[in-house]
Amino acid sequence: MNAGFSLTLKNKLLIGRILTRSGDQAWDFAVPIAILKLLPGELQYAAFYYFLIKLSNSILLPRVASIIDRINRFKAARLGIFIQLLGVIIGFSSLIAIASVGPKIMNWNSLKGVLLLVSLIFGGVMSSIGSNFMDIAIANDLVPSSLPKGELPSFNSKLRQIDLFTEFGSPILAGLLLIIELDSFMLFGFSLVAIWNLISFFPEFWLLMLVFKNNPSLVNKVALIDNTQKATFIKKLSDGWKSFFKEPISIVAIAYACLWLSVLSPHGVLLTGFLKDGWSLPEWGIGLFRGLGGFFGLFATILFPKITKKYGVEDGSRIFLLFQLVTVTMALGCFLQDNLSFQIAFLVLILFSRVGLYGFSLGEMQLRQLKIKKI
Repeated sequence: MNAGFSLTLKNKLLIGRILTRSGDQAWDFAVPIAILKLLPGELQYAAFYYFLIKLSNSILLPRVASIIDRINRFKAARLGIFIQLLGVIIGFSSLIAIASVGPKIMNWNSLKGVLLLVSLIFGGVMSSIGSNFMDIAIANDLVPSSLPKGELPSFNSKLRQIDLFTEFGSPILAGLLLIIELDSFMLFGFSLVAIWNLISFFPEFWLLMLVFKNNPSLVNKVALIDNTQKATFIKKLSDGWKSFFKEPISIVAIAYACLWLSVLSPHGVLLTGFLKDGWSLPEWGIGLFRGLGGFFGLFATILFPKITKKYGVEDGSRIFLLFQLVTVTMALGCFLQDNLSFQIAFLVLILFSRVGLYGFSLGEMQLRQLKIKKI
């Protein structure tokens, strides 16, 4: 693989990542805002929407992602983009329908209201699963198969930086679009975000077609399917947990999962919904807050190599974890105070806590790479 060919291939993959993540981040930010704009004071709908999407991902994604091992890479990429595209179309259509029928019909006693809510959730599930499916198909399968092992660390770093930059920039731009309203069409700004997301799928698909056209050897692969796939679900679950707890990093992985079991994420649906519905923050302000969450996460990627170089990976990860504990505890104290200054302090402390979270996240990833036995 010569340098020119490698650079061209990497650029296609990176541009595709930018398109995917920018659209995903804008859409994930805009949906809860649109729900609460249509149903003010009904935070439970946004919470229910978010909960079922995460639950469905936990249940369905492993089964859907297993398809990646059974079909060629081009079909996998095409399927992932199609699932995402269909999910966005269904979700967008559902919100437009809710806007047309009015908020009064959206209650648990109305069959039409329940059906619209189910349709909205179904679209959200498909969009989320399609996004995660593409992440696995591209970042975990196509990228390692396309690039020499020596180039993977730097390329993975670029992918992570793209994720954080889009987490910073997309919500800000989406927030500015969301404030655009027409008297006759409340969701005009949201429609612009939806169109942005829908359009992004086509150049992404075109770039992937070029990758496979110029590298036909990447299309096909040998699927390694062992006998454990023939076991029952309970057997797989039992054996999986037994194997997990034998790993030296199992406690670290559990700690990492617990840290993400939180409503304090700037890009989370619940906090976004609360800031809109509870504190009545404008869309551009929420978008700025969410974007700054990505910026502070990017700051952690700069600090992590310096701290781990001085203290080591384990002690460095503890430092990040302790920093997050301190900032979140202070944020809780500010949240309990009914005062604008304390509300601002709460938001600032949540942003600083992302430095600790993302720093520990990098430490957890490196510990996994170092401690898990290679097969």
